Amino acid sequence: MGGASAAIRVEIADTAAPTPLDEIPKKDLIAAALYEDLRKDPATIMHDVLIVINDIAHCLDHLDEWMKPVYVKKTMFSILDSNRILMDPLGVVCVIGTWNYPIQLLLGPAVAAIAAGNCVLLKPSEVARHTEALLVNWIPKILDNDAVKIVTGAIPEATCLLQQKFDHIFYTGNEHVARVVLAAAAKHLTPVTLELGGKCPVYIDQNVPAEYVANRLIFGKFSNTGQTCIAPDYVVAHKKIIPKLIPALKKALKKMYTDDPKSTSQYGRIVNAGHTARLIDIVERQLALPHSKVVTGGDYNKDERYIAPLIVYDVKVSDPLMESENFGPLLGIIEVENVDEAIKIINSKGQGLCLYIHSNNSLVIKNVILNTRSGTVCVNDYFINMVLDVPFGGIGTSGMGKYHGKAGFVSECRIACIF
Repeated sequence: MGGASAAIRVEIADTAAPTPLDEIPKKDLIAAALYEDLRKDPATIMHDVLIVINDIAHCLDHLDEWMKPVYVKKTMFSILDSNRILMDPLGVVCVIGTWNYPIQLLLGPAVAAIAAGNCVLLKPSEVARHTEALLVNWIPKILDNDAVKIVTGAIPEATCLLQQKFDHIFYTGNEHVARVVLAAAAKHLTPVTLELGGKCPVYIDQNVPAEYVANRLIFGKFSNTGQTCIAPDYVVAHKKIIPKLIPALKKALKKMYTDDPKSTSQYGRIVNAGHTARLIDIVERQLALPHSKVVTGGDYNKDERYIAPLIVYDVKVSDPLMESENFGPLLGIIEVENVDEAIKIINSKGQGLCLYIHSNNSLVIKNVILNTRSGTVCVNDYFINMVLDVPFGGIGTSGMGKYHGKAGFVSECRIACIF
């Protein structure tokens, strides 16, 4: 499978562009697969699919502009020359997807790679097995098989795949597997983009509208049952907001998921038995601590892969909820005296994919941004960075490389300087 030439970029991108969601022949099968894998509700299914559609539309709108040669400003040394920069395809790109958004996080990176003129090898997650089966059947029917291939398998097959030489590898998933991918890529000096996660913190300042903050936080944390790489992992809240925040969180959770989240169609399930057991272990160890104050949750059903939304405050930095990225519907709240204490805690927990700040004080916001490091920062909202044409990616253990919009296109190109 050789590199597609820049001349057929537009043709490939046009081939990849789906129709509006209501007209997609497979829409019912998509919904059924995502429901079987994660019991996704209709709104979450829309997120998984519509973001890809938006990425494609954005690429089609701007591809001509991105492909144009960039002429370099003349200097006294090049006044008689016509120097330019060309965006050439890398060649063959391997995209390894993950299970929490098994369509978006496989096809989103593929959009950028195809738009840049590359051939693409897709490896969907075997954990979301119903969606994997759908994609294996669907992709060859809608994309050029000379440009895009899809393969399946678990660890042995993925290991064999990584032994091959690619021109770029795009991996979305966890830090442990990312190290394996990076080591395999290093043998061929293959560049990689790693989209991971980490513990994404939330800082809540003292003078913010508690109900607004609670509504946004509940949405950001418990969408897709907390199985989102940029979901808030823990909260560091100023002590003066705590008395208002706790009842507001209870109210917001009831508003979104009723008194019985288990029975509502809006609340999903954990992807498999292994992840369910891992999360139950965190719940049990956290609730065994005498200082844990439960706002809501704590119940679960292992056989049904159900874990109720859990919110605990008076959490300590050394608690089970704070050990590593929980990647589930578990939220710990740490009370702090001031923003400087919050910054110290945030910096002690690594560099998350996203940092969230709730504050109306521009000086506080600036202080947090300048004194912490994260892949992205979102102020007084959640997830908006997923739908904007801005570079998106992590730092340190939350990943490397950027994509979305033009940044994704550039990441899949060889920047050729012509003198």
